[in-house]
Amino acid sequence: MKLKFILRSILLYFSLQQVAIAVVVEDLFTVELPIADQTTSLRLEAFSQAFKQVVIKASGSDDALKSAAFKRPISNSARYVKQFRYITRNLPDDEEFDGGRIFLRIDFDQQLIESLLRKNNFPVWGRERPSSLLVISYDVNENIRLVSDDNTPDLIELLDQEASRHAVPVLFPLMDLEDIAMIDIGDVVSREFDSIESLALRYSPDALVVGQIIGRSGQGWSGDWEVRFADQIFRWEFKASQKNAVIEQVIKHLARILALEYALEDHRRSDLSLLISVSAMDGIENLIKVQEYLKSLNVVDSVRVAIINGNVVTYRLRLRNDAADLQRLIEFGEVLEQEDFPQVNTEGEDQIILNYSYIDRGVTN
Repeated sequence: MKLKFILRSILLYFSLQQVAIAVVVEDLFTVELPIADQTTSLRLEAFSQAFKQVVIKASGSDDALKSAAFKRPISNSARYVKQFRYITRNLPDDEEFDGGRIFLRIDFDQQLIESLLRKNNFPVWGRERPSSLLVISYDVNENIRLVSDDNTPDLIELLDQEASRHAVPVLFPLMDLEDIAMIDIGDVVSREFDSIESLALRYSPDALVVGQIIGRSGQGWSGDWEVRFADQIFRWEFKASQKNAVIEQVIKHLARILALEYALEDHRRSDLSLLISVSAMDGIENLIKVQEYLKSLNVVDSVRVAIINGNVVTYRLRLRNDAADLQRLIEFGEVLEQEDFPQVNTEGEDQIILNYSYIDRGVTN
């Protein structure tokens, strides 16, 4: 899925609203791969390759794949496949395949994958993920350009492909007249963050990535990176012989950094039960939508309706992690808005009660 196109289609709306753009990533547990034929051996090989990609997307890194606990699941990846099908597509400018190329679309069982990760104490990263604005200068033998659709379309495509592989939503400066008035290439190279952050305000990302990709004849490639989000700053450099390796590394490292903040680790499991009261709920349709939304949060183990009182619906949630994790994920989204501080009902057994209102933005089923 081309996450940049989704982001850009709603860019102007969100830039006016001045809110961060959290993105719901679909098809986290689906992978589509080109395949030479429909033989069983190639299909099983594709299952294994796709399984690795899904684990990376679902956890935020390849750490699990390096674990001895995943050696057997990788070799027995068919067990985790829910369904698959072959698709024939005619690609533009693809003269090698006159009859169209064959792709294998594989849907994995979400519950089995997540259970496998949790069982082995690896994080599970939900569908709602932070957006990252990439402000990058591209320096090839001292010919420097700012990375954008107009200036560097091939580089944008490579970054987009890698971001999609890691399920990390990214967007890039449009570099239209408004952007040009705020920033120039020198600001990016010298890390003039006053100008860069002014530019970022227009896009309202959750994370800001500033960097340089530098290539020199006979010397290889390097990346110099800085990521800022949630009052945190991460800096690093990376050198490689190929440009693609620099691009792969920055997205891989960005995904790992974001997952450290937003993916929840199973060793923090609490099995906590609490009540969440949601007001402004008009009709059974909204009740179901909010219930499905709460179930989609990876901190939530189960949801059921406890009380319906007029337009206020109270749900009982069983959590995998603590209440603070739940509040952080809800705040990150665009569905519920907290009304006041958590309460503790001391009648009978202690019970945490969270109070929210339904704001009817961004709910997906």
